[in-house]
Amino acid sequence: MADNSNSFSEKVSYRDSRRAAFRILQPGKTHALRRFVSFVLVAALVVYVWRTLTGDFPPEERAVLFLFLLAVGLWITEAVPAFAVGLLIMGYLVFALGTPLLHPEPWDVSPYLNTWSSPVIWLMLGGFFMAEGLSRTGLDRQLFAWAIKPAGTRPGSVLLAVMLTSAVASMFISNTSTTVLMIGAVLPLVRQAGRDEPFSKALMVAIPLAASVGGMGTIIGSAPNAIAAGVAAGFGQDINFIQWMLLGVPVALGLVIVAWFFMLKLYPATMEEFSLDLQGMEEPELPGKRDRLIVAALSVATVLMWMTTPLHGIHVAAISLIPIVGLTMTQVMGAAQVRGLPWDTLMLVAGGLSLGAAVVDTGLADRLASWLEFLTVFDMDGLVFAALALITVTLSNFMSNTATVSLILPVAVALLPGREMETCLILGLSASCALLLPVSTPPNAVAYSTGEIQTRDLRPGGLLIGLLGPLLIVAWVMLISWMIT
Repeated sequence: MADNSNSFSEKVSYRDSRRAAFRILQPGKTHALRRFVSFVLVAALVVYVWRTLTGDFPPEERAVLFLFLLAVGLWITEAVPAFAVGLLIMGYLVFALGTPLLHPEPWDVSPYLNTWSSPVIWLMLGGFFMAEGLSRTGLDRQLFAWAIKPAGTRPGSVLLAVMLTSAVASMFISNTSTTVLMIGAVLPLVRQAGRDEPFSKALMVAIPLAASVGGMGTIIGSAPNAIAAGVAAGFGQDINFIQWMLLGVPVALGLVIVAWFFMLKLYPATMEEFSLDLQGMEEPELPGKRDRLIVAALSVATVLMWMTTPLHGIHVAAISLIPIVGLTMTQVMGAAQVRGLPWDTLMLVAGGLSLGAAVVDTGLADRLASWLEFLTVFDMDGLVFAALALITVTLSNFMSNTATVSLILPVAVALLPGREMETCLILGLSASCALLLPVSTPPNAVAYSTGEIQTRDLRPGGLLIGLLGPLLIVAWVMLISWMIT
């Protein structure tokens, strides 16, 4: 299983949802004809809808609405890779708003290109470097083994330890990598116990669930979190690393505990003992002691600096340079490792930030929000938040969670002026609750690809988190907001 785990790690290291899942489930299948037909149909539909809706729109709104509709269609259908849409967004905005060809008075389009230098991008990049360093030196495996060891051999305790370890690890490293490692550890024992053992299925379902939910805990835990933090910052409402953790960690751990009880009831163990030993797994040859010490020191320093931002005032993006500069200057990570980082995720995030900024700047967000004013008819922000959160979860089950948040947030913040921070937090966190299908998230795809579970096995946990998660998130964020004010 070590070989399988390694191959998974080489194929997929993204934090985004849809594309990575397809690459796990359908490696090597390009489906070029399907993508071409999808692209033609999307383009035709977008042109029709655009021409129908935009008769009296100002030219800048017409231009950005076309881009918005095209991004929706391409992200939903996966006619082209999601990161390619991010690059298309930036190029289109330069052409449509920055030249006199389509707009009589060209705009300053530098804000739509400067998203590449956004603090959000640097924060995520620091997390990628740190995760790659931990994986390359095998420290992630050692940390997992240390965390699971106290669980003993009782099935309930082992399940809880595995879920908590997966959730906490996913707050700092890729939830896909976390799932690959944990699935690799339990799979030999799962297959030894056989499919008639309910506890085996509990483990295979609980690991991807916990890894996905755990991403809520930090800004770098998932790309939607970073998008949400970036949008909130655009409204002058910065949220630092520890502030996000104070909101995200309780929700993540709360959902993990609820899911643990649920799994124990749904899949009661018939075996009395279940011994899990990560250290017994085969692993490739690892770097020497020097590299491990450097990675450990830089990782601890980075996390501590992130968590003490209110004390020293150094921006989290600046702190992210610790692993970026440290691991490259010490040659722990060379050019090959840097090239292997998930740059496509950063392209998608940068494009999403650019689209959100353009939708707001042109006034399109206010216009789209006016079409959704029926949600505010009862004058209850909680109901609006819940509706938007459920929409986010639903879309994230069928398309990229990063793309979903990129599309919904600019409209949502215009719908509830003055509540931008709460809106960003709720929708960013809710995107991690999409767990219904194998393609909804890479951790689901990793577990499903083992052949030990089927799509129907994911539905109970997916429905639990998909319905309970948004409601708990809305209640928690509104409670914290009320306590602060």
